[in-house]
Amino acid sequence: MATQTEVSHEKLPVVPEEVTAEWLGSVLGHKVKSIEATRQIFGTASKLFYTIEYADEVADSNSRPKHICVKGVFDPEMVKNQPWTVSLAQREADFFSKIAPLIKNMGYPKGWWGGTSKEQGIAIMSDLVREGCTFAPEVASYPVEKVLDGAAQIAGLHAQFWGKSQEDYPWIWNNYDPAMTFMVGMWDKVAPEVGRIRMPEYLMDGPRIIKALEIYYSKRNPKFRTLLHGDTHIGNIYFDAQGHTRFLDWSAFHFASCFHDLVYFMTALLTIEDRRKHEMEVLDHYLKTLHECGGPKLDRNDPELMVEYRRSFMTNIIWPICPKGLQSEERVAVLCARTIATWEDHKVIELLESQA
Repeated sequence: MATQTEVSHEKLPVVPEEVTAEWLGSVLGHKVKSIEATRQIFGTASKLFYTIEYADEVADSNSRPKHICVKGVFDPEMVKNQPWTVSLAQREADFFSKIAPLIKNMGYPKGWWGGTSKEQGIAIMSDLVREGCTFAPEVASYPVEKVLDGAAQIAGLHAQFWGKSQEDYPWIWNNYDPAMTFMVGMWDKVAPEVGRIRMPEYLMDGPRIIKALEIYYSKRNPKFRTLLHGDTHIGNIYFDAQGHTRFLDWSAFHFASCFHDLVYFMTALLTIEDRRKHEMEVLDHYLKTLHECGGPKLDRNDPELMVEYRRSFMTNIIWPICPKGLQSEERVAVLCARTIATWEDHKVIELLESQA
């Protein structure tokens, strides 16, 4: 892993024009002759792609990148209106500088540098397109083999950090639960909006859903705590050149129940019918790989495990009230339907209420 650990910079680029050959050379540790901007993708986090020409030759060309993605917040107007986006960029920069070099059993975009300042967080990684990687469309369903592959990746991460918490890594605070709690607080206003999927009547009861979420967060079983990716939906996966399932966008990693990552991922990639048919196969594969990678030996015949598994489908709660513009309407509609099906199948709301 080539990531350099450098954080707390006084000044980092905040607009694309400030990403210069000189600056890139200073953080990559090699003198850069010139850079060519090849494409840009703007959003909550922006991605700026460059091809680099270095001033000198090196014997090992793999020791420095030629095609890179510079990810951060590069839209000052958006930062002004949505200042929370800076914390997401800072979190991903921290992943590449502090956590990625430690990971043993999970694939992710190759990182070259990560740094933060008060106004910015920047992660420099390899350009995945140049490496032959592909990405999921807005809406897709995949065969169970792709999901088993991803479940094994998740298990590899979880096994390494099993039982750890913020006490072990004080700087990894949970930025996920507060964001979900805030959005779900507007349930009664957002869920009935025109254009959103119509849910069963009991799911239109905002105070009931808000209370269920509170129970979900407050009653997690610490027996299953580990470090999560945190946001394993279809928009945050890619397939490497060999077709293996991998995860990107590491702005929401935190410590919580392991099944958060698994059920969120599985719900996003499988049709309702395939999820019903294969979810125990996926769960068993996850548990088997977890143990093979050094985690505990767990079995779904354990009622305690299955309670934690079932209640974790509450993680999908973002889809019924996903803010417009954050994801496409097509993706939200499909994943909302899949979410409701998981809640119905596993009696998620009723289970959580029984734990009050």
